[in-house]
Amino acid sequence: MNIKQKIFLVSGIFLIIIVFLISGVIKSMVLEIKKVSALIGQSQQKLLGLEKTDQNYLKQLETDYQEISDNLALLKSGLIDSNQAVGFFMALEQAASSTSNKIEIKAEDFPSLTIELIGSFPNLMRFLGWLEKGKYFLEINSLQIRAIGEKEILEGFSPGDVKTTLKLKIYTKD
Repeated sequence: MNIKQKIFLVSGIFLIIIVFLISGVIKSMVLEIKKVSALIGQSQQKLLGLEKTDQNYLKQLETDYQEISDNLALLKSGLIDSNQAVGFFMALEQAASSTSNKIEIKAEDFPSLTIELIGSFPNLMRFLGWLEKGKYFLEINSLQIRAIGEKEILEGFSPGDVKTTLKLKIYTKD
């Protein structure tokens, strides 16, 4: 073989190697582009799903907001203005009187109250029913019921009566 043929042969081999290298690089790039394209398609589908979900969530929020706004006046009517708590205390005393209970209210750290009731058990249940169904928002933190002692019997109560201590929190506008 002469030099020209050797040069052509070596050049041809290099050319073939270069073509294979370039085709391998291009092929791997095409495969990578396909993978990225598939991931972008999946991400786009997820984004469309989230957008649809978010729209439904926003509609639900708007509905909830409208419902809360409609009931806000009712809610505010159940809150006591701390400057006008006397009306609430009068309502408590009237409820105790109408259920035949003797009441004593201790409001040292308003809006937390301690109420002591003395009366029969059925009358106590009626008073608790008034608290539960009343127009005021409150939370009963503790309830202690015990039979009255000799001291209360001497004050004019019946031996079957109970003494109840209620600790409750009143929800105020402040």
